[in-house]
Amino acid sequence: MPRTTRGPARCLRDALRAVVLAFGALDDAERPCGTPLPAPHAWALLELLALGPLTVTALASRLSIDRTNVSRLCQRMEAAGDVRCEPHPEDRRARIVALTASGERAARAVEQASAAHFECVVAALDADPRGVIAALDALARALAPAHRPSARPRKPQPRIGETP
Repeated sequence: MPRTTRGPARCLRDALRAVVLAFGALDDAERPCGTPLPAPHAWALLELLALGPLTVTALASRLSIDRTNVSRLCQRMEAAGDVRCEPHPEDRRARIVALTASGERAARAVEQASAAHFECVVAALDADPRGVIAALDALARALAPAHRPSARPRKPQPRIGETP
């Protein structure tokens, strides 16, 4: 039986899978840094806290989530009282999403819980945190949407009955 070697791409994939699993990103019962909110809700709160009101499209871009899914997320967040969604004053097709007072309190609680969580993570690192952060920044740039397979132009597919 041929022996397969793990090249850098497979090692990177396996390491990233381990990080995703350790972070609990795939566990619906696991909440960001111990908060009671689903991850997309918490992340949207943090983006709105950091940047102020955004259009649904801008928030979707910041979260790297499809605009339709972010629109549904904003509806749930509005029903929870964390945001208010209003028509854009200059573009009737767009909606502005802004934190409510309750949403700002929730966002600040998520921010504090996140900061405390990552203080513990930094304390547990066996490596220089600056090196880990630099490596993660490089990885984030390499994973940017332009590099995703779904963002690359697709080759035209032959129609049924046509030969390629």
